[in-house]
Amino acid sequence: MASSPRGPRPRGHERAIGISERAYRLLLRAYPRGLRDEYGDEMARCFRDLCRKEMEDGGGLGLVALWAHILPDLVYTSLKERSTMLNRSTYRSVAVVALATAFILLIPLLAAPAWTLADFIFAGALIFGTGLTYVLVRRKAGNIVYRSAVGVALAAGFLLVWGNAAMGITDSDADLMFLLWVPTVGILGAIIARFQPRGMARAMFATALTQALVAVIALIAGIVPAYNSAFEVLGITGFYVALFVGSALLFRHAGREQTPAGAEPEG
Repeated sequence: MASSPRGPRPRGHERAIGISERAYRLLLRAYPRGLRDEYGDEMARCFRDLCRKEMEDGGGLGLVALWAHILPDLVYTSLKERSTMLNRSTYRSVAVVALATAFILLIPLLAAPAWTLADFIFAGALIFGTGLTYVLVRRKAGNIVYRSAVGVALAAGFLLVWGNAAMGITDSDADLMFLLWVPTVGILGAIIARFQPRGMARAMFATALTQALVAVIALIAGIVPAYNSAFEVLGITGFYVALFVGSALLFRHAGREQTPAGAEPEG
């Protein structure tokens, strides 16, 4: 029986081809998941065939030359696909939140004609910012508990800012203290925690503590008007504290599951 003109392939060649294929499959994870699921196996098979051909024609140098040609193209096309997907998804999210904000603002437009342009701008920015933040976090977080924690925290922040800036809880300088100190602690805590669940739990506990301390300081300092009873101030404060503590507990539970925001790649 005649043997192949090229003879049997050396074991080292097959090992190099196998290593290259595994490395290539790993690099394919740079592409969006949908594209990998549809074309990943076919791309890996084609790459394996190319590797085998280059090894037969040029040996190790042929394989190196193939990688030198393939790698830049893979990096460029994967970044292009990711960018296209991200832009399309981001624009859609922004459009949905903007449309929801517009519909919500129709309510005061029809029911509260006394609103000024500044009122609508403030309300629109607050609603849009809160909604967009949640949508973006929801897309990145694979853990439903983490998403719930973010939702509770954003709801507490929204109600706090709206309650103090738009309506006023105490009709005094205490409203400004609530408006400035509490959200600042929460935002700085989230940045320091890098949005990881365990750090976010500590940030929300700190925010709840700040909320309680501001109320106590305002009452002790006597800057709360007499017509606002301590019971009313502490009752409203307790409501916000409960929301922030609830968010912290959800973040802590998400941390136990070890699934922080952004841990599961999208697409």
